[in-house]
This record gives sequence, C-alpha cells and structure tokens, in this order.
Amino acid sequence: MRMNNIYISGTGLWIPPHGITNDELMASYNAFVEKFNTENAKEIAAGSIDELSPSSSEFVEKASGIKHRYVIEKDHSLDPNFMRPLIPARDIDELSLLAEIGVMAGKDAMKNAGVSPDDIDAVIVSTSNLQRAYPAIAIEIQNEIGIDGYGYDMMVACSSTTFGISNAMADIAAGKAGTILVINPEITTAVSYTHLRAHETREDRVWRRLREKK
Repeated sequence: MRMNNIYISGTGLWIPPHGITNDELMASYNAFVEKFNTENAKEIAAGSIDELSPSSSEFVEKASGIKHRYVIEKDHSLDPNFMRPLIPARDIDELSLLAEIGVMAGKDAMKNAGVSPDDIDAVIVSTSNLQRAYPAIAIEIQNEIGIDGYGYDMMVACSSTTFGISNAMADIAAGKAGTILVINPEITTAVSYTHLRAHETREDRVWRRLREKK
C-alpha cells in the first residue's frame, strides 16, 4: 500500500481537571527549599550537601514559556512535604488510570473520525512512562471500548507519539490493519516538582489519533 494513502482521520484529547500556575508552584517550591535548607543546615555548612536556591515564576516562564500546567492531582503536588501527585495504586483487576483516561480521549477521537469500535482493527498505546507493565493498557482500552483485533503497549520516552504513529503506519501499509487507534497517555507530573526542570515541562494529558487507509 502506498504510504500517502494512510492518513489521520480524527483526534481526541483528555485534559486533567486541575491546573497549577507558576505562582502557585513557585510558592510551594520555595517553601520546600527553605525547609530543605533548614533541615540540612549542618550538612550544607560542611559542604556535603549543596544548598538549594529559591526560584521565581519569571524564571520558569523565561526558561520554558510556560505559565500554567494541567495536573492529575493538585493538593499533594503543591504540598512542600510531598511535591508530587498522590495517585493511589489500583488492583490488577481494576482499570488502570492510563486506560481510564485513554478511553475518554479514545472515544473523543472516534467521534471526531465518525467510526465505531467495529471499524477499528488495533490499538497501540505509546507512552514515556507506563503506569504498570501488566495487563497491557492497550488491551484494557480495547475491552472497555469493545474493540476487537490486536493491541500492544510501547514505552519510548519523549518520542512515544512519533513511534506510535510510525508503527501504525507500518502496520496499515503491511496490510495488518485498516484502522488503528493510537493512544499517547502521559502522567509526567509523577516526577517530583522538587527538581527545578520539572517546573518547566511536567504536565498530564492524553492524545488520541485514528490512522486509516483510504
């Protein structure tokens, strides 16, 4: 099959319900810095630990252009004693969080593409950080939406979106499938906000794309 006959027929998006501004995040981070430096004053004075420096909203915006980010859980992300979201573990028999948010965005993409579960031949989940290795997130989403065919997960760091699309194109070109739901769920705020670079980049979201042949 010619590759130019393969196209994206619809997209979907899930956005978390909570948002954090730079001012909110810097207030929490600077409180954490003060607490850290106080608790480690002896080690800092001895030179065995580096003193942390406070930051500012202006620095984050200048370094990244970001003024606001969406997060899966806000209270613990802004707690100076925690500085990351609290995401309760789920039993293996329960729908995983990545699958749950993936289903919402997946249905959005299907609606925009005008397709039903019967039209989809495969589900590819590609992400930078899988919440758990088993069961496969793609299989969970298939079961929830009612999609037959095959499904698998990929973990490809920052290139997860492009690798997922590339694999879908290759599978369609090889005749393995006609329509594939590509899913890119990311819960990146699980990385602690005590790391300054996390202030610039960490946000939670899910993208969904339906790739089809003409």
